Amino acid sequence: MSAKRDDIKQVPWFSLTEWHEVYRQIYSNDVIEQTKAYEALLAWKTRIPKLPVGVDCTLSILQVCLRDREWTSKIDNGELPMYCENDLSLMYSTTIMRFLNHFCNIGHTKQTSLFRIAKQLKIPEWIVSLRHQAAHGYELPSLGVLRIAINILLQWLHDEYWAAEACAIEKCYMEKANVVKEKEELEEIQAFSDLIELWTAVSLYIDAGYKLVSNLPEVQLQEILQDLRTYMSSQYCNKTSDNDENKYIFIYGKTIKIDKEYNLKGAQALLLSEISMHLTENKSLITIHKKSDIICNVLLKNEAFLPNSDVLQIFQQKGRKNIDLKRKILPPGILQFWKDIIFLLHNKKILDVLIFKLLSIINQEQESKEKRILATLWIISIVYSFIQLDLAQNISRTLECKQTTKSTKLASKISLSQHLKELVHHNHPYLRNVLWLDITSTIPHFLIDINFVSKLLLHVNEFSARLIEPVLKFVSSKINVQAKKHLLNLLKIYTFQKYDEDSNNYIYEEKIFTVEDFDTSSTKNKVKIYKKQRTTKKKTAYLLTDQIIRNLHWKPAPDTLLSYQWAECPIGLLPWQMDSLKSLEPLKVNPSKHSVSILDSQIIAGIVHRKNLKTQSHIKWENVLRKKKKIERKRDKNITDLIMNRALEIAKKTNVNA
Repeated sequence: MSAKRDDIKQVPWFSLTEWHEVYRQIYSNDVIEQTKAYEALLAWKTRIPKLPVGVDCTLSILQVCLRDREWTSKIDNGELPMYCENDLSLMYSTTIMRFLNHFCNIGHTKQTSLFRIAKQLKIPEWIVSLRHQAAHGYELPSLGVLRIAINILLQWLHDEYWAAEACAIEKCYMEKANVVKEKEELEEIQAFSDLIELWTAVSLYIDAGYKLVSNLPEVQLQEILQDLRTYMSSQYCNKTSDNDENKYIFIYGKTIKIDKEYNLKGAQALLLSEISMHLTENKSLITIHKKSDIICNVLLKNEAFLPNSDVLQIFQQKGRKNIDLKRKILPPGILQFWKDIIFLLHNKKILDVLIFKLLSIINQEQESKEKRILATLWIISIVYSFIQLDLAQNISRTLECKQTTKSTKLASKISLSQHLKELVHHNHPYLRNVLWLDITSTIPHFLIDINFVSKLLLHVNEFSARLIEPVLKFVSSKINVQAKKHLLNLLKIYTFQKYDEDSNNYIYEEKIFTVEDFDTSSTKNKVKIYKKQRTTKKKTAYLLTDQIIRNLHWKPAPDTLLSYQWAECPIGLLPWQMDSLKSLEPLKVNPSKHSVSILDSQIIAGIVHRKNLKTQSHIKWENVLRKKKKIERKRDKNITDLIMNRALEIAKKTNVNA
């Protein structure tokens, strides 16, 4: 307590509860409550003699107001002599002088005039005159005027100190609470992002041929995975085999086998379970909506999810030199690499969020062409998976109906899924390379919404045009083949592409189509254009301007104004405006029914009307007080970025050597 520190300031109150209680008592307009507040302020004065200016001035005002209430009734009853009124006037005058002296010495103002400082602090000028009269005059101001002045100053203290300090305290605590909450959220977001990055790095090492955690070239990644195994074993370990070689971890209905030799497949499964647990947790600070955005944003920033040309070679098939991005769906290597994450997003109903975020990338012209093509292929691949799911569910319902009529039992879920998969791929071979989703899952509703397709068509570009064809298969009230063909031809003209019906793909052309391409008879178009030119020439021969209204805010004048005598209208006025200088009605002031002396005696010191109290300051204190400099903090880079980059480099080298 005795040491001086810049970040610690001594205050006389024990807690903020005590400060708020005194604040409430001061402006309670009750003698007993204000007496308690006065006693508390005296205790604060004993603890720290140099009180804050607002508190010190409030103490002086309460002292004279309470003394006035105690003495006035006794003076009127003759219990105290009349000269006590002079003592009260002297106490009031001293309080006002101390108040103005205190507040005129704060800040860095160099003005010497007390009137100018009071004007800057929104203090009435006549109160400064009272101060000069009490300090330099031969007579003290009247007691009634002093009571009015002290009540105004008490209200001023409420607006500029007590209420302002209460708002500042609340804001400070809210900011601290928000900072703590934001810090916890950032830590949770970072941990969530790190899990996905670690899963990607482990998957890259698996593709590169690594099998055991102990064989990884990254020592830090080994330590992280060993810690994860220890934590998951202590929290979710279910049973151990007899020879104590293998462990089984049971998480959310799934059993994960952990061999004695810790392999990367087991580490990958643990990381996926940890990601799933983060998405399922309800006690987390982050909402489900935020979690969906976080995982989708992390995926879109991941170099293996939307890879560049160098990273893309990791997923190429053996024997191929490069990957053709003009194909209908993503390369099988990318789909197989991310299938577990896609299945997880689908089970958590987050896949639709990913689709919309990929659509935003497609519509951003500042993104690279390669990235927009990959985003398009991702959406097409996911949509084809839902098409496959829809076909499988239709076949399943047909089989269920047949089995019901024959009164036989359906096959198990695994065998039924495999049977449906074989049927779908036999009837639709183009779906063999897409991901097979759980047949009990649901299809996102927006894919069958005609409004979604309409928005795609209204904002179509050269990239999004490729995903229109698979999306059209989902629209409720199916589009017939002829209408679909016309629609695709329209997209061809709009996006300067040629649609190849054999390959269901778009071929870019350099030719720019015009309106003439919509009509086969070019001669009719030429006749129409010639007639249009002749009619426009005739119009321009007689009219210098056309009658088209290009600004909707302008309206033609009514017929009554066409014959208006504008010469008689004064300059600057329109016909519907008043040509008068009509002013507001003068305020009606009710004549006083009482004499001034009676009104003065009815003024109660220390009583402030609650309607006049304000919670916001009207003084620009930044002009009075100096500003504090902001301190910037630096952050360290996370180690998961280095692990991810190292895994990408090793995967590239392994692919080149292979």
